[in-house]
Amino acid sequence: MNEWKPDRKLKEWAMKHFAEMQIGGIWMPDGSGLTFVKVSENTWSLKSKVENAEAEDNLQRMKVLMFDVGFTLLEDTTQVLPEPTSAEEARMMEIHMKRDIAQNWAASDGTLLKDMGLEDIWPSYIEDREILLDNGDTTTLEVWAYVLTNPNNDEEISIDPDDYHLLMGDKYFMRFRLRSSKFNESEMNYEYHALSREEMIEYVDSNIGTDQGCAVGSTSIQGLGDKLHTNDGTIPVRIPPWMWGTYCMFTDRSEEE
Repeated sequence: MNEWKPDRKLKEWAMKHFAEMQIGGIWMPDGSGLTFVKVSENTWSLKSKVENAEAEDNLQRMKVLMFDVGFTLLEDTTQVLPEPTSAEEARMMEIHMKRDIAQNWAASDGTLLKDMGLEDIWPSYIEDREILLDNGDTTTLEVWAYVLTNPNNDEEISIDPDDYHLLMGDKYFMRFRLRSSKFNESEMNYEYHALSREEMIEYVDSNIGTDQGCAVGSTSIQGLGDKLHTNDGTIPVRIPPWMWGTYCMFTDRSEEE
């Protein structure tokens, strides 16, 4: 272990990665059990470490790497986390730590993304992109994003759906809007919010008289709110892929105004 040395390629990557990170930025190398925060231009602090031999080995390697590229690593405030007892617990710990990191993401001017009114941003279809598979075939991938404007400098920011999910959780991620007019593309009054399994059970058992639910597919919606959005071509239907196969509550915002 003590003889491990990073190669030139790794050191070049580390120098570039460490320099590009903003002060206050948090970094959690995948599967390492370690979380770091950049406290100055040339100094990192070990924010947390999982208590097991693998994380300790990773830490020793990281110390060597940081020393070789001219960075200092502080360990005086490190939080030691108990080792997960199951794969599910490890998964939830990783999600929690990634969400903690996401809360520190900032725009180029330092404004935190979480402070930009993300609850008012809805997913937008960007384009279809053709990608090459490992077997040489190609497939088409739908590209979606959450597009917003920095209120301080009018910079347009595009957030990847997975990143938005980390920032906002299921409540705001599992929803989308569709056009409510055949003639005006800007009228996006139809809202769909996915129910969790527990919410679906409660919804069915409550035997609500007015049905507000609908099943969401990849190209059409069945149930309340489906008059315009079927696969017959009446209105082009763009449903975010992560919403396919969900059961949603439907709201027509125009009726609330």
